Amino acid sequence: MGGDQVLFTLRKSRKVFFIEYFCGFLLLLFLGGMYLKRIFLANYIQYFLLLLVLFIIIYTEISRLVTQYKITSTKIIIIRGIVQQSTKNVYFRPLGFATDLNIHQNRLQRLLNYGTIYLRGSDKENAFEFESIDQPQEILDVLEQLIEQNRGDHRKQN
Repeated sequence: MGGDQVLFTLRKSRKVFFIEYFCGFLLLLFLGGMYLKRIFLANYIQYFLLLLVLFIIIYTEISRLVTQYKITSTKIIIIRGIVQQSTKNVYFRPLGFATDLNIHQNRLQRLLNYGTIYLRGSDKENAFEFESIDQPQEILDVLEQLIEQNRGDHRKQN
């Protein structure tokens, strides 16, 4: 990373997958209740439900791991993929002329404190989003400070 210290590492929030986790938990609760009451389902139904719970949990965790954002003092590193990864470095200096920095949150996202940050620089190459991350306002504030700091460093060099 060229000596840059990583300030933040961000991934999709687990709060995004609340419904999936809740359904998996309900299925486990259902199976546990059936077992405690000595009500037995056919083995293939029990195995199917257990596999469904396992699939739900694995799917949600893989969905979280697909995209990772690392924020350093000079750039944002976007890493996509698990096995085959692609990395994109977005330096703050070109973002010093960012035309659009905002957060999108619906009511539930605001209540649970997660959302998506949209950042668009002066060219389309530097347009991207931090999708469904925790504490988006704090991250946006840090991004604005880093952009302003790098804008100031650019002015000093000229």
